[in-house]
Amino acid sequence: MGTGATRVKHKGKRRGPNPRLRMTIIAVFSVVVMLITSARLISIQGMDSMQLAEKALSNRLVTRTLPASRGQILASDGTVLADSVSRYQLVVDQQNVAKWTVDGKLLGAWGAAEALAGPLHTDPGLIYPELVGDKRWNPIAKGLTSETWAAVKKLNILGVSSEEYAVRSYPAGAVAGNIVGFLSSDGQAQAGLELAYDDVLRGRDGKQQYERGARGEIIPLGDNNIQNAVDGKSVQTTIDTDLQYYAQQAIEEQRKKHKAESASIVIKNVKTGEILTAADAPSVDPNAPGKTEGGQRGSRIFTDVFEPGSTAKMVTAAALLDQGLVTPEQEFTVPYKWKAPNDEEFKDSHEHPDQKLTFAGIMAESSNTGTILAGNKLSEEQRYQYLRRFGFGSKSSIGFPAETGGILHPYQDWDGRTKYTVMFGQGIAANALQTTDVIATIANGGVHVPSTLVSGEITPSGRTIPNPGGAPKRVISEKAAKQTTSILEGVVAEGTGKSASVSGYRVAGKTGTSQAPAAEGGGYDGYTASFVGVIPAEDPQLAISVTLQRPRKGYYGGTAAAPVFSDVAGYAMRHLRIPPSTTEPQLPAREWK
Repeated sequence: MGTGATRVKHKGKRRGPNPRLRMTIIAVFSVVVMLITSARLISIQGMDSMQLAEKALSNRLVTRTLPASRGQILASDGTVLADSVSRYQLVVDQQNVAKWTVDGKLLGAWGAAEALAGPLHTDPGLIYPELVGDKRWNPIAKGLTSETWAAVKKLNILGVSSEEYAVRSYPAGAVAGNIVGFLSSDGQAQAGLELAYDDVLRGRDGKQQYERGARGEIIPLGDNNIQNAVDGKSVQTTIDTDLQYYAQQAIEEQRKKHKAESASIVIKNVKTGEILTAADAPSVDPNAPGKTEGGQRGSRIFTDVFEPGSTAKMVTAAALLDQGLVTPEQEFTVPYKWKAPNDEEFKDSHEHPDQKLTFAGIMAESSNTGTILAGNKLSEEQRYQYLRRFGFGSKSSIGFPAETGGILHPYQDWDGRTKYTVMFGQGIAANALQTTDVIATIANGGVHVPSTLVSGEITPSGRTIPNPGGAPKRVISEKAAKQTTSILEGVVAEGTGKSASVSGYRVAGKTGTSQAPAAEGGGYDGYTASFVGVIPAEDPQLAISVTLQRPRKGYYGGTAAAPVFSDVAGYAMRHLRIPPSTTEPQLPAREWK
């Protein structure tokens, strides 16, 4: 039989999924899920809670400014001219006011209105609308005194607090008001020493950051950081308040009498340079500056310029004597009119025949033509340099706001007329302080002592920092200064300045009358009347200038300004207890034959 083998294929047996692998995957997945969940829980319970805590803290933290106390402005004797007083602004949290209870009884906004009406001197119905609402900060009253705030605080009304701020006060009112200056309603310095010394006076504000409770109170153990304020220094001026007051009254009376647009008096200590008085008329009360026109709120002593007129003849006289080009009794024949080689013509204020005057007589008569005849001995450069040395064209070292240096053009720019007119005070311009400085320098033996208005600063601890002042500078020789002073004494004793005499005292000075420049359109409008003098002439202590701008009723310096000098200088001598003169003057001859 045939033998054949039959091949049969055997299929293998298929296996199912590995149970162990499945368990491992499930376990790993579960662990991952648990880790993610745990991380999220940690985030919620840890990190997010920290952020929430920080946010809650920031809602409780309050930062407030700790205002620095502004320094005082004081007179020379310590009299307060400017001070800061505390005032309070009443602020309410309307949401807390609504919850105000007393002994378990809810009083709310109406109860608060009734309670506040008493100390605030108002009607509950008027204040109630300001207490109702959801504002967390709402100012309801300003300008409260410390006594009023103390009365409100005693009420212990939930949600009622205060903010302290300072208000500037000027106890002396208008006395030296134009010098002191004032602040705006928001506390910004606007004028005078308030502006000039703002950096010194204002100090540096501090700040406090504290954690506040639900009632607005400071949490004692909470975050509380303080950066203390640095109070400002005080400024002590050289102003004598009694003398300032007297001068202000006198110059205002004279301004009204002569119907002048404005007027001023400056009193300077010849030897120290201290400004004892700087009186403007009209004056400003810094407590209510809005009642005074804008142009009258500063000090015109520093800001207004005018042609000095014949008072500038002092410079010509001093220059000629310093150069040795004339002597006090040198003889001149002085005409009413004089024509220059370039055909420019000049004349005196009053018509007269030719006069036989000495140089001293030229000054006593305040002759323009005589001044030119003598002054022609000076070169144009010398005329310019002496004007410059006496301070024309330069600001003082005081640094008063908007102070002017006046007008003095280089001599190379002078035209054919100006080179003559500068010798008798035309073609140049100065302020009242500069004209005062001229005679103060002459009276001080020819040495200029820079003017000072502030004697020093006083720290909050009471330490005084003196103002070093400027260095004295010789302008003319001592001999020339004495000769010029003697000539100027003759102006008062025998010349145009007789009305400036003071009983019992020797006086030296010079009158001035010049045209006033028009405010608009060029040209001139009215006159400037002035007198500058020193007293006592034998040992000068005070230099005093009196200036009236655009007087409409009598405009000569000898009649409008000199009498005020006499009045104020006499008072100053009594006030400062300066003894009367005991010697007679030896005056140079005025005329020759």
